[in-house]
Amino acid sequence: MIRLDSISKQNGQRVIFIETSAALQKGEKIGLVGPNGAGKTTLFRLITKQETPDEGQVFQDRGITIGFFSQDVGEMSGRSVVAEVMDGAGEISVIATELAQLEADLCDPDKMDQMEAILERFGDVQARFEELGGYGLDSKAREVLHGLGFSQEMMSGDVALLSGGWKMRVALARILLMQPDVMLLDEPSNHLDLESLIWLEQFLKNYDGALLMTSHDRAFMNRVVNKILEIDGGTLTSFSGDYESTNSNAR
Repeated sequence: MIRLDSISKQNGQRVIFIETSAALQKGEKIGLVGPNGAGKTTLFRLITKQETPDEGQVFQDRGITIGFFSQDVGEMSGRSVVAEVMDGAGEISVIATELAQLEADLCDPDKMDQMEAILERFGDVQARFEELGGYGLDSKAREVLHGLGFSQEMMSGDVALLSGGWKMRVALARILLMQPDVMLLDEPSNHLDLESLIWLEQFLKNYDGALLMTSHDRAFMNRVVNKILEIDGGTLTSFSGDYESTNSNAR
């Protein structure tokens, strides 16, 4: 699904990757490991095209969707927690926005001369929204938020009032609800209590897309991944199994 072909990358005087290659295939759950500063975040940014390699190429299968959770969650304000999560649900959220606008247009007396075209478009958009399960989106969002420790009261509250740790959970919920073809998770276990961590572990085990994740919680990683991708000295090396078995083999 994603292939890095002989990539090299340098930030200033610091060499991060030297003509190294790796791949992420459908259904793989890979743990990304390496010393601090080795280039784990840079690798995520190369895959999401926030950065480009100095040499080599990053290939993606046509049409795949990628969800990226990082520690930089950005600004959140102006809506409820559940609305913030639903806004990240990919195509469904885009269609939901258009559907709401069309509903408003149907009630707008200034658009009476366009009513036939609006009605036709409304029917098409509504059918697509239903096909994608849009009418169940609110309940799915609340299910994910509940798994990550939110009460019903918190879900309906202003997202701007949350602490940084809870906003991290909101950002993570957006990616989980999106259910992309490829999920990139940079330290998803941070800020989670034990109960939420157990729920997330089960969610990721049941997720049928490709997963690339980092986590300082090695026990959590071991229970989720089936492959390790190690960054060391500018190269990427893959090992079958979890982090524990990789270290055992190295010894």
